[in-house]
Amino acid sequence: MSTASSLNVVIAIWQAVDAFHQALTTPANYRIAATQRDEDVVPLLDGAHVLIAGRFSPAMAAASSDLVLIQTPGAGTNAIDFPTVPARTAVCNVYGHERGIAEYVFTTMAMLTRDYIGMNQRIRTGDWADYLGPPLPELQGKTLAIVGLGRIGSEVARWGQFLGMRVVAATRTPDPAKARDLGIESIVPIDALHGILPSADYVVVCAPLTPDSAGLIGEREFTQMKPAAFLINVGRGELVAEHDLFVALRDRTIAGAAIDVWYRYPDGAQTVLPSELPFHELPNVIMTPHIAGATDATFGYRWRFINDNIHRVRDGEPLQNVVKPAAEEGSL
Repeated sequence: MSTASSLNVVIAIWQAVDAFHQALTTPANYRIAATQRDEDVVPLLDGAHVLIAGRFSPAMAAASSDLVLIQTPGAGTNAIDFPTVPARTAVCNVYGHERGIAEYVFTTMAMLTRDYIGMNQRIRTGDWADYLGPPLPELQGKTLAIVGLGRIGSEVARWGQFLGMRVVAATRTPDPAKARDLGIESIVPIDALHGILPSADYVVVCAPLTPDSAGLIGEREFTQMKPAAFLINVGRGELVAEHDLFVALRDRTIAGAAIDVWYRYPDGAQTVLPSELPFHELPNVIMTPHIAGATDATFGYRWRFINDNIHRVRDGEPLQNVVKPAAEEGSL
């Protein structure tokens, strides 16, 4: 494609859309959808060559006769209805969030272990019980179990090893050489996850969501964890069975959790609780709104990457981070 006026790009993202649009320097006709809902995106797809969105539906497919690229704004592609993606359309994702998420994991790990939130509340009332209490635990020497050893899991493993933790992991494709490089003491396949749970002080869930991994952590897994163990989920909400997690936290089957990925999300600007269950009433859970990787460095990297892929579409160059290739390569 030789002219900017002939390249049409639809942006349908929910986070930092104005800054993202300003960061796209590749000349093109940019159309911004108000939400990711079909009724807001479909009318903009006529003649569109690139769709930047984390969601793709059959209704969008029916309106996408010219679409060359579906570019997700993040790593997850579980909301892309792949069977409906046109054959000539490629799907690409983008990473860059590993370090930000690792910071979140270890920040919340320390907050949970040392009860900083509770301390903050108590000292505000003049209660010095924590000052007179037992010494605080350190992360050094604790066992960190990582579920999923992709980019995020690998970065978490590096941080754990640096902090002097004992690191174990479960992954779909165990690689002993990779485990040695990351300082992982024991690596097992996902179906052998139960072998590493009983020794874990922290279980960090960062596997991708697939039909096979939904509900990967449930009642059985919680009963195998220590009562003093903590769960941190930065993968996808559905990786952990919703009801089983609530019960395990409520009944103190495990000590607590930090949850950044959820079971319900707002559709547009409406307010909605992240679960139909009252997690917000539990004192032993840190709840955050899917922001573990939402750092300035993450977004800066992603904007540059996506801008480059748009440029590649314009010039007919090979795309980066291809999840689903197009049936036919070449320029428009």
